[in-house]
Amino acid sequence: MKIGILSDSHGSALAWETAVSKIFKDCDMIIHAGDILYHGPRNPLPEGYNPARLAEFINNSQIPVIFARGNCDAEIDSVLINYPVQAPYAFVFVNGKSAVITHGQELNSDQASELAVKYGSDLIISGHTHIPLMENINGTLFLNPGSCALPKGGPGRTVAVWENDTITIVALNTGEIWKQVTI
Repeated sequence: MKIGILSDSHGSALAWETAVSKIFKDCDMIIHAGDILYHGPRNPLPEGYNPARLAEFINNSQIPVIFARGNCDAEIDSVLINYPVQAPYAFVFVNGKSAVITHGQELNSDQASELAVKYGSDLIISGHTHIPLMENINGTLFLNPGSCALPKGGPGRTVAVWENDTITIVALNTGEIWKQVTI
């Protein structure tokens, strides 16, 4: 199974469309770690900001989507999107691995480790920082795909792909691999 992972789209229909058409086109599922439609009061408008169009793209997606609620996601987002926006966590079991998805705004590293132990997770997926990260701590991979719309570090706009036992963070504009690990 191949899974596309992104976070912090912040209403950018362009970011979603680019991710799906370039990187996720043959994925079986998409995981979104929050901050879906709204840009947030501290963020600039991302390129391609059009939350209504983004909601339309999501609702017409041929690929099923799992969402975790972000700190910029409001109740109205759940009305506009035809998928549940789950809080504080969403869970998936794929490729023989379990994953907890959370936006991460209320999670420090100790809490994330406790969460991994509590749920027996192989993978914790978060967003919020807009900075891509892959770090193995005590046998659990902590993944932040960065932001597909408003990057704050790394190689610019990024997403991740999880295929079998390999997770890859990819630069959205170029398709170049930024980091890759086996879990």
